[in-house]
Amino acid sequence: MEKNPWYCAKVSIFFKYIRTYLSADFKWAPHILAAIFLTITIWLNYQYQLYDRMTAVYYKTPMSILVYWCFYSFAFLSAVIFVSIFKEKDKPIFNKKFILFGLIGLAILSLDSSYYLLEFTGPIMPDNAYVYKWVKSLMGNLSSFVTVIVPLYVMYFTVNYFKPEFYGLQLNGAKAKNYLWLILFMIPLIYIASFRPDFLETYPTYNDNFEYRFLNTDQWKTAGLYELCYGFDFVSVELFFRGFLVVALSRFVGKDAILPMVVVYAFLHFGKPAGETISSIFGGYILGILAFQSRNIFGGLIAHLGVAWGMEYFAYLQS
Repeated sequence: MEKNPWYCAKVSIFFKYIRTYLSADFKWAPHILAAIFLTITIWLNYQYQLYDRMTAVYYKTPMSILVYWCFYSFAFLSAVIFVSIFKEKDKPIFNKKFILFGLIGLAILSLDSSYYLLEFTGPIMPDNAYVYKWVKSLMGNLSSFVTVIVPLYVMYFTVNYFKPEFYGLQLNGAKAKNYLWLILFMIPLIYIASFRPDFLETYPTYNDNFEYRFLNTDQWKTAGLYELCYGFDFVSVELFFRGFLVVALSRFVGKDAILPMVVVYAFLHFGKPAGETISSIFGGYILGILAFQSRNIFGGLIAHLGVAWGMEYFAYLQS
């Protein structure tokens, strides 16, 4: 049977990126150490609910920002150590700029994870309790514009190191539609996961608070607006993890920026179902390679939004 050149062109670019990455001085040892580290920490977290206990104690307090920063920094610096152990002396990953900007970036991520700034939105919130919950969920997803996107671009326009790639928001000759194929590989996995009880405990993230009745509108409108805001939150996720931690920080240490990003990305999912946390390791790693090789984050944006909305859709069907 004759191969479809259009299909092959779409798919082969991903194998080319991955093959190029793996053939360029790839080392198994730091990856094995990172895998052992993540196996232990994931087991401890879900066995003893460490993340839930941590967030419950410091929820939406100034201290929560510091706690999250220590939490993410532990993941980041552990991965840096794993890579540095097997790194040649002439290419150290303990680059001062890499560590400094990495820890500054984690402070930004910690501010976003804490949701602390939402405590100051009380005066502008509606009085109706049902509408209040809905608006609060919208603001929770949109808050990353203030807590992540704005700080990152303040850094971008005040620091010359990361120019001109704009944190991966330039296509650099890549075709965004090629990345749509990534979603096709994920749809069957999402569908299977939607039957798991822990999946349905988390998804869909939209809660029916009957706000549409008090707003005198259709539920699909309030649910649809929620889903749009929910999707926006993933824009900041890709901008930070693939755009900042990989595209920007790889200017200091090259491809060695990917593994620390993956470990921190896994820690970000510790409050999600265990299966999602485990899959985030593989998904984050592949998206990190694509971002590093293509120097843009559009693959991650398309795939992440497709997977996120796919999980919502299948959860709606199950519920």
